[in-house]
Amino acid sequence: TLRPILWEFKLALLENDVAVAVADHVCEEIEKKLVGSQVSRLEDRRKIVKETLREVLLETLQTPSIDIIEAVEKKRIANEPYVVLFVGIHGTGKTTSIAKLANFFLKRNFSVVLASGDTHRAGSIEQLEEHARRLSVRTVKHQYGADPTAVAFDAIQYAKAHGVNIVLIDTAGRMQTNRNLMQGMEKISRVIKPDLVLFVGDALAGNDALM
Repeated sequence: TLRPILWEFKLALLENDVAVAVADHVCEEIEKKLVGSQVSRLEDRRKIVKETLREVLLETLQTPSIDIIEAVEKKRIANEPYVVLFVGIHGTGKTTSIAKLANFFLKRNFSVVLASGDTHRAGSIEQLEEHARRLSVRTVKHQYGADPTAVAFDAIQYAKAHGVNIVLIDTAGRMQTNRNLMQGMEKISRVIKPDLVLFVGDALAGNDALM
C-alpha cells in the first residue's frame, strides 16, 4: 500500500523539475525507512511519513563541507593567493555574493582583490567597483569586451606581486545554451586553475543548474 503513494509522490517531484535520479533516491530511502513500521492511528502515520520525508530530503541536500579559512591559510603560508572563481546564471547574485565573501575574509584579517571578469554585461564593472570602494579593496579591470581570462590572470599576478591573500573573480552570467560564454568559462578555469569554483544559482533553475 506504500508503493502507490510513493509513485504519486515521485510524479509530483518530477513535475516540479526534480531530477529523476534524485526522485528515485528519495522514494527508495523513504520506503526503506518505513517498511516494517507498524502504526495504527492515521495521525501517527502522517507524522511518521512527514518526519521520514524530512530526514531523507536533508540527507539528500547535504553537500561536502570545506574549511575555507584553513584552505586560504595553507596558501598564505606558501605565499600564494587563494583563487575563487564565481560562475552562474544571469541575475542570481554573483557580484553581491563576491562582496559578501570579501567582507567575510576582511573581517578575518585576510587581504582581498576583486577581478572584474564580467566584461559582457553593461554596468557590471562599475557595480563591482562600487562594492570594492565600500569594502576598501582593489579591483583589477579591463575594458568591456576584453578577454575575462586576461582580467583574471592580471588579478592573480597583482595578488602575487603585492602579497594579497585572496582573489575573487567575477564572470558574466550565462545559460548553458550560450556556447561562446560556456567555452569562455571553461577557458578561464583551464588557464587560471582556481582553488575553488562557486556556482551562484537560483533554486528555481532546476535541472538547468546542472548544465
